[in-house]
Amino acid sequence: MKTEKGTGASPGVGNGPVFVLRDEAPDVPEVDDPAAAVAASMELVKDDLRSLQASAEAAGRTEAAEILGAQSLMADDPMLSDAISEALEGGVALGDAVTSAGKSIAAMLAAMDNEYLAARSADVLEIADRLRYRLAGVERLGLAGIEQPCIVVARTLTAVDTAGLDPELVLGFAMEEGGPTGHVAVIARSLGIPAVVGAGGVLAAADGAGQAVIDGVTGDVVFDPDEEAAADFSDRANRFAAARAAAEQYSGVEVTFGADPVRVAANVGTLEDVDQAVAAAADGIGLFRTEFLFLGRSSPPGEDEQFEVYAQAARSFTAPVVIRTLDIGGDKPAPYLNLDAEENPFLGERGVRIYESFPDLFATQVRALLRASNEGDLWMMLPMVATVEDLDGALKIIDTARKDLAERGVASGDPRIGVMVEVPSAALIADQLATRVDFFSIGTNDLTQYTLAADRTNGRLNAYADAAHPAVLRLCEMTAAAGRRHGISVGVCGAAGADPVTAALFASMGIDKLSVVAPSVNTVKALIDGLDPADAGPILDAALSATSAEAVRALVSPLLA
Repeated sequence: MKTEKGTGASPGVGNGPVFVLRDEAPDVPEVDDPAAAVAASMELVKDDLRSLQASAEAAGRTEAAEILGAQSLMADDPMLSDAISEALEGGVALGDAVTSAGKSIAAMLAAMDNEYLAARSADVLEIADRLRYRLAGVERLGLAGIEQPCIVVARTLTAVDTAGLDPELVLGFAMEEGGPTGHVAVIARSLGIPAVVGAGGVLAAADGAGQAVIDGVTGDVVFDPDEEAAADFSDRANRFAAARAAAEQYSGVEVTFGADPVRVAANVGTLEDVDQAVAAAADGIGLFRTEFLFLGRSSPPGEDEQFEVYAQAARSFTAPVVIRTLDIGGDKPAPYLNLDAEENPFLGERGVRIYESFPDLFATQVRALLRASNEGDLWMMLPMVATVEDLDGALKIIDTARKDLAERGVASGDPRIGVMVEVPSAALIADQLATRVDFFSIGTNDLTQYTLAADRTNGRLNAYADAAHPAVLRLCEMTAAAGRRHGISVGVCGAAGADPVTAALFASMGIDKLSVVAPSVNTVKALIDGLDPADAGPILDAALSATSAEAVRALVSPLLA
């Protein structure tokens, strides 16, 4: 028996045979015309990526689709092909030329100390890897090679890997790298698959192992468990299954914290996600990410295309449907914007900050949203607002878009307009912002990242990626208090909304909406309904005065027993 410890990223207990996904590229045979072979194979790689992107979109895997779209565009860049040609001219063997060129470009990008370019360096390596497979005439199966239900063990998972994922065959993920709000974690939670990330020794421990059990809450991973460990994990699985089954009674039920109603809505990224939210009987949509409409394409979507998507979402619920305006830039670039490369794009031009530079892009989306607001209770939410000036600039464009529709004689609604509180400064000036908007929604993923200055995709910094830290909680409480003073709704749409510890604290703060992935909707409703405000209030005060996330969790856990 071998035991490893990582970070729980998606709740649940997984138990099954081990499937190890290794980074091993195939041998590439020599050919008479290597340059022609590279050119032809690169075209096939582009086709592969576009096909996988379409499959990911059809399956509702927004994150994977966005990355695959960006990779297909990167494959059009001649930089990798030119580097391969240079290596071939120097007498390097075909397979080695592809590998060395990919590693050289990736190293160059990574050395620039730039989070966005570091992510692109991984994409270059993935494109080079796919090119080797094509040149070798070998199919790259990834997770598509799974033939029986299993626990997937890997260093990390690429967008290509997740695009080939069959949820019925994956019982859990155990990853060496990654954080609880990273790509694998988001995919796992959206599919209801247990996951552990940042477990540094799992690949070595999985060597020769036949069976694995994982706990997506505690981060425990055990290979070939002995009788005692197997019984322990079986008990955990039974308790988790019983809790999830009991939560189903809350499907379609509105819950309260004391006398105050708390809506539990769904986070979505595609219309397929909307269908899942409807099936879960969520209290509307608390966050509709619109980036899937804008990424992986050479030009932005038009007003009518956007209207059809937003209108369909609005018609799906009688409860509010909160649609976030485009949050591109940063780690989600769009090639048609031609944004300059930045040293740190997470702190650069992204979200609302690009609206003034590209007013037509934003105004087109706003017109589509204003039209769609006639189809249901649609709310419009602005991302990455850090200052009053950010908000006022966006509101000015919204007013102009409304006038444009009136001049065209096109009917438009009057949706509520709010901001996503994900920058610490927004929480600190929440009183000023609250006089200008109708609601707040706290994005705990980025708020935690920015508050603790820790990249949420870096598995080595997972200890910092905890929204239960008192610094983050205080910012959330400040936002909630400002909302109460000004009579506006305050919700949470980050991953912390589904964490029992932080969800209990948010309810105690008076936050009236928690938006989570669809599989967690009823579990969170059950949690809220079971809380006693008389017990939770004093614990909130203690949590806000605590010194660490660990101390907060120790304070709140007895409340959840």
